[in-house]
Amino acid sequence: MVFRDANWLPWVVRGVQCVLFLAWLVCAALALAGLRKYKLGDTARALWALLIVAVPILGAVAVWMVRPQHEEAVG
Repeated sequence: MVFRDANWLPWVVRGVQCVLFLAWLVCAALALAGLRKYKLGDTARALWALLIVAVPILGAVAVWMVRPQHEEAVG
């Protein structure tokens, strides 16, 4: 059977972990870059940034869903 010698399984698991980590990095970077466009106070901006970084993928999705007081693009 194929599953008898499952030496490939740790490689598959590690590959999936790497893909999820890269997805988190991309989502966090895009959300943090987009956070600059919102008109927020320093405390609110810091809390949103903490949420984006602390909660993988869901933090970035939360920012995109809530869209706190959108302002015209800065700079």
